[in-house]
This record gives sequence, C-alpha cells and structure tokens, in this order.
Amino acid sequence: MRKRKKGKKRSLWPISISFRILLFVAAAALGLSYISIYINPVDSVIPLFFGLYFIPIVFLNIIILVIALIRRRSVAWVTFLILIPSILFADLFVKFGKPNEGEKGNALNICTYNVGLFAQESGISRLDQLNRVARYIGEERPSIVCFQEFYAKDTSIIRNLFHQYPYIQRHFFRYSDGGMFGNLTISKYPIVSGDKITFKGSTNLCIFSDIDFFGKMIRIYNTHLESHSISFTTLVKRMSNSEKVSEEIINVHERVASAFKKRGKQVDSIAVHMSKSEYPAIICGDFNDTPMSYTYHILMKGMKDSFRESGRGFSATYSYLWPLLRIDYILYPEKFWSMSHTTQKVPYSDHYPVFSEIIIP
Repeated sequence: MRKRKKGKKRSLWPISISFRILLFVAAAALGLSYISIYINPVDSVIPLFFGLYFIPIVFLNIIILVIALIRRRSVAWVTFLILIPSILFADLFVKFGKPNEGEKGNALNICTYNVGLFAQESGISRLDQLNRVARYIGEERPSIVCFQEFYAKDTSIIRNLFHQYPYIQRHFFRYSDGGMFGNLTISKYPIVSGDKITFKGSTNLCIFSDIDFFGKMIRIYNTHLESHSISFTTLVKRMSNSEKVSEEIINVHERVASAFKKRGKQVDSIAVHMSKSEYPAIICGDFNDTPMSYTYHILMKGMKDSFRESGRGFSATYSYLWPLLRIDYILYPEKFWSMSHTTQKVPYSDHYPVFSEIIIP
C-alpha cells in the first residue's frame, strides 16, 4: 500500500509543477497588463499586448484560482493577490447603478459613430446604407454627431441628408472608387472655427471644431486612430474568419506592433494639441484601443469617461466578440458631467453608435 501511494504521488508531481508554472505565468501576464497603460508603445510594445488581452487573462487567473482553492494549493494566494487590482478596472468594461447628479447646466447631446464606409451589410449599397444612417440620426436627434469612416460618392448630398444640422466640418480623402471618405462633424450649434490634425503616412486623422454653445466655446475633437495597414479591429475580423487562429495571431502581431507604435505617436500629438487649447475640450471617436491601453490612459488625463460616469451594463462598442470590445469613447473635462450614456446595437456598421448627454455648467 505504501508503495502504491508513493507511486501515485510521483505520477501527480509533474502535473503539480506544470500547474504552478501556469499559475505564475498567468499572474505575471496580468501584472504586465496593469502597467501596460503607462508604457508608450514607441518605447516597448510587449506590455501592450498583455493590455490588449486583459479580459481573457483575468478570466484565466480566475479559473486558476478556483482550481487552486479546490485542490487546496498554498500558492492560491499569489493569484488572489494579483486579481485584487483588477477590481479597480472593472468599471472600464461593465457598469451598474445610476449616474451621480451634479450642478445644473445646459445639456449637450453628442454622438460618435464609426459608420465603416457604409459597407457593413452585403446586398445593400453604400448610398442606401448612408440614407438609413441619416434617417436613424434624424430620429435620435443628437445635437452633435462625430462620424468616422464616413463615405460619400458625392459629398454635396451631405447637407440634404442632414438638413437638421446647418453646421458642418469635415476632412476627406479620395477613395479608390473616386468617392470621398474621412471624418465628418455635424452640429446644430454654430461651428465658429476648426481644423485638422493629420498623421504622416495615414488616412486616419483627428478634426476639431470650436462650437458656440450658449455663448460658451467648446472644442469637439472627432478622432479616428488606426495606424498602418492593419488595426485592432482588422485583427479581430481576421481571427474570427480564420480556421487557424494561432497562425493568424503570429502572422498579424508583428504588423500590429508597428501599428501600436504609430498610434502612440498619434495620441501624443493629440494630447499636445489639447494642452494648448484655450477652450474646454470633448474628445470622442474611434480610438481603436481598449481601455487597458496607453491611448486611453493618455487621453483620459484631466478627463472623465461618459461610460464610467453614466453608463450601464456592458460597454462594448464593436460588434465582433461582443461584449468584450470597447474602442469608441466620449471623454469630457472633469468640471462637466454626463447624465446618460447609451450604446445602441444597430446594424448599420461594425461599430455601434455611442450617445451621451453632457451637462456643461
């Protein structure tokens, strides 16, 4: 009997060692994901990948913790301790409760929407999809709409389609079929001035509009960050459509690393521009990065996130792998507050439109 017990222990010993190795590797990965938000991808992209996979890494550590507790492993405390900080990041992805009310002020209803060149649904032309989006926006009636990846074969139709919005600012690039695409901001309030922030070697950009809101000047940044020839959303699409996911990850990650580096430079240029603005700024758009990213961390300095302040439920704005991916945001100054935040699951794009009612004292 003693020999059998000893043999049994010897047979389980390699499994125990492998489990401990997995536990420590998973804990280290989660630790790297925490610090990834502080590291500029220009300096190092390795931690950024851990931030990209933050949610799967958290779930992996939770599973390991449960197994360790069931098997009464003393090393369970390692996973338990490394999971504690994740609680601080929970409201980046899911939110419950009601928003806190602040002082009274004027409400600005703003929407940000990446319309994906109006090419989401097969069998529906870009023009038909554009008309559907125009009707949808007309029904929702936000005060300001920031479009990214807006496409029009003939840009003269924009004023007719969005006749409720007399003030328009845009910057478009020529598309391969002769049409135009880029960022478009439409407003019911006067756009007094504005300009663009372009990025070298990219058709992605940021435009800003100085809006007269009841005598108070507010700067609206309409941002679309997607560096190089492949974005985070493209990676997800390719992985979801591939039979060999592991090979896709290996083939794509090198290009994604290059994209992260360029995005880091783009974010820094926007942050510098915002720091020089004499007006309070609201920045919204498609950041193409999760909240566990350098991009989000930099743009959040001195700002609030409408979802974290007044959202409810899951925060996802991208249809692939819902409800995990939040890459579209509305950020506003700390002295403002938001009364509502909604993400509507409409089928007109691979992104969902984000709406927020921001109170400006």
